[in-house]
Amino acid sequence: MSLEAQYRAIYQLMYKRRTRDAFQQGKFRRFDGLDDAEAEQVCNVANLRQDVVVQLHANDIGTNWYMPRFPATWIALQVALDCDQAELTMRFTDSAAFETRLNDDSDGRALAGFVDELAARDEALKSAGWMPELLRYERMVRGHWPDEVNPRVEAFGWDVGGIADALLEKELFPVDEVASSLHLLLYRDDAGVSEIALSADQARVMRKVLNHLPVDDEPPKIVAKCRRVLNQLRS
Repeated sequence: MSLEAQYRAIYQLMYKRRTRDAFQQGKFRRFDGLDDAEAEQVCNVANLRQDVVVQLHANDIGTNWYMPRFPATWIALQVALDCDQAELTMRFTDSAAFETRLNDDSDGRALAGFVDELAARDEALKSAGWMPELLRYERMVRGHWPDEVNPRVEAFGWDVGGIADALLEKELFPVDEVASSLHLLLYRDDAGVSEIALSADQARVMRKVLNHLPVDDEPPKIVAKCRRVLNQLRS
């Protein structure tokens, strides 16, 4: 059995729940591309041992990868879907979005696709309309920019900073949260990412300053404050 064939078969059994269930229930005898001898090798996998490995692997993905990187979103998903970390991971790895990951999903792109899928169709997420924005916020504060602009001004449709604090510090899941816009100046350096809350007017002026646009028509006090904040960040 070639290494590639082994990988394809094990990948399907590890990550794709429907395939795994069908295999364990004897609803098919082989994976595409396997001959009789190779199919027999795969069928020798002990179902109980496989389930244990799947559970351990799922927990490892959640505990050691997603939770440290996107903690508020990962906790919120478990609460919204009423499942534990291993179950959440297995649902995620079984999704189409999981196939879009790059470098073990280091930038959270696949997780964002999964959240968007759920937000579009899952009743459980109707009380958490802020979740896609929360994940975008967590991706940004980890330094995953959509381009190389730094520093940058980002606008969010919800007070995602407050939602993250509620989930991580107060252990509170915000329900029926009212949309409240949040404007942030984000600056990335070797120490990490700094974030500074801005008013809507400050955000408007800051965008002009960052893009070297004329600010003669803007309030001088706001212009001065924006320049001062930038100088402090860069010093």
